Amino acid sequence: MDKNCCSKTWCQIYGSLQQIRNCRLLTCIICTILLFSHNDLYSQKFLTDTIYIDFKGDSILSAGQVCIKGVIDNRDEIPNFVMYRTKKKFLILPVDQEILTIKPVSEAILNGFRTNDNCNLSYTIHINKFEIEKREGRFSSSTFLVADIPVFKHKSDSSHYLGTLYYDHLYHPLHKKELFPESAQNLLYNWHATFKTDLIRLNTLQDNSDKELPPNLIIAPDDKPLYLQIRTGVFAGRNWYGLQGEIFFSRPEISNRYKTTSGIVRYQNNSDYESISIGRNSEHFTFRKNDNLSLDIDLNILLGFLKWKDVKMHNPTLYQIINAEVSSIQSIILDRKNKQGFTFRAGTIEALAYVYDKKLQFNAGGFLEIGYKF
Repeated sequence: MDKNCCSKTWCQIYGSLQQIRNCRLLTCIICTILLFSHNDLYSQKFLTDTIYIDFKGDSILSAGQVCIKGVIDNRDEIPNFVMYRTKKKFLILPVDQEILTIKPVSEAILNGFRTNDNCNLSYTIHINKFEIEKREGRFSSSTFLVADIPVFKHKSDSSHYLGTLYYDHLYHPLHKKELFPESAQNLLYNWHATFKTDLIRLNTLQDNSDKELPPNLIIAPDDKPLYLQIRTGVFAGRNWYGLQGEIFFSRPEISNRYKTTSGIVRYQNNSDYESISIGRNSEHFTFRKNDNLSLDIDLNILLGFLKWKDVKMHNPTLYQIINAEVSSIQSIILDRKNKQGFTFRAGTIEALAYVYDKKLQFNAGGFLEIGYKF
């Protein structure tokens, strides 16, 4: 073969490789420029797993009659913090993300209020908690703005504690494919409109005490921002009985309807086997009837391990030492609203259990439970 031809061929290959290398370098440069120069619709910037969003306070509702002397952020986090969340990279690697507002939360909250030190009547707002929470349940998930905001009134050189505004502000997306930065900004905007309405209402009450307080204002000085609830129950039906333990945290009640999630451990004994099951993110839908009485419906999915009573008769395989169960409890709860103390619960329970290669087993019975709210 001609040496000149070989040399020419190698030169062509080398030239092609050099072009590919240059193209890759050019592509990297272009991507870097686009990454740092792009501004999208929601003021979102990614900096080492940090997302910045714009907290635009409500500007439609006029609150100029409410004079704010100051906003004090008592949180341990930085002033711009609103959320931590975990997102998976490459579909498998969990990465923590910190969600921050462009300007401090205390500054954004002041939008729309009068900020004048010479007002005859003014208020100081404390931020004890302010965070976006994603609450995952077994059957649904929701996004909330959770906030605890004590309010102090200043008049004639005297200060007075009015109470704490508690918020579990549920957000309903405007459309199904709403991106997270857009949802977070809309949630903050919607909450701010509600917050302004509450302060306007409080301000009106100073001149007209006949009007009702905002429903989310708790005036007790010893109120708790979070309650720990531990419950132990028993249940029984035909050829079926068991015990159940439950633990969860609950926020102060500010409405007559609310949802909580809990963790459950359940022991069951029926005619064929005994089982220990665990349920995570079990959902309680509670309807408050008065200050002492509530109606509750809970929905659970549990996974557990079995111990067959007659191994020779059932001859279980390896797959048949595990069961899955869907259950529900409908009950009446004696529970003092926003107070510590004992709780009592009575109702009915239904459970549908599945074991591999066995018939579905349905059980129903009565349910009794006692607990304590710390």
